[in-house]
Order: sequence, then structure tokens, then C-alpha cells
Amino acid sequence: MAKLQNIIFLRNSKGQSAVEYILLLAVLSSIGYSLYNNRRFKDFIGGEKGLFVAMRKGMEYSYRYGRPLDESVSFDEAMEFQYTTNKHDLYFNSNDNRTRFFTGTNEYGK
Repeated sequence: MAKLQNIIFLRNSKGQSAVEYILLLAVLSSIGYSLYNNRRFKDFIGGEKGLFVAMRKGMEYSYRYGRPLDESVSFDEAMEFQYTTNKHDLYFNSNDNRTRFFTGTNEYGK
């Protein structure tokens, strides 16, 4: 009969790092599972006022208007502009009472 190969593995520590990684993965998985099932964590992440909802609204606004969402104005008010006038946020800066676009001070050559 052939000799058992398992005895050789018990005499050295070649498999120790693999066992440590498996145990580390088990610890991290249990911590992640307990955080994910926590009620306060779910309220922070999800819901109508969760983290990802706020991030989505901010990214949607900044993509559309090219500047960050002002926290003093609600998202619904910020997104309701009449584009038939110059009062929408992409074009007109109401704080400075001027447009957001700029032109050169000298005319272009012909």
C-alpha cells in the first residue's frame, strides 16, 4: 500500500496561511452579516431618506445642471424649472443675478 500523504502535511506549516484566510473570511462574513441585518443600518441605507436615495438625487441634479445640489432647497423644487424662461438653474444664477455662461472680453478674429 502507498503511504498516506496526509501525515506529511501535518509535519509542516504549509497549509497554515490557507486556514488563516478561511478563518478571516468567516470572521468578516459574520461581522458583515450582523451589520447588514441591523435595523439601524437598514434605516440609514434604505428608505425614502436613506443614503443611496440622497446620493442618487445629488448625482441626478449635478449631472443635469453641472453643479452640486444646494441643500437649502428641496430636490423637487430644484428640479421644477420652466425652461421657457431664463430662470432655470442651468442658465441663471439667482444669487449673483447673472448667467452661468461666460464669453471672451475681445471679439474673435475673422
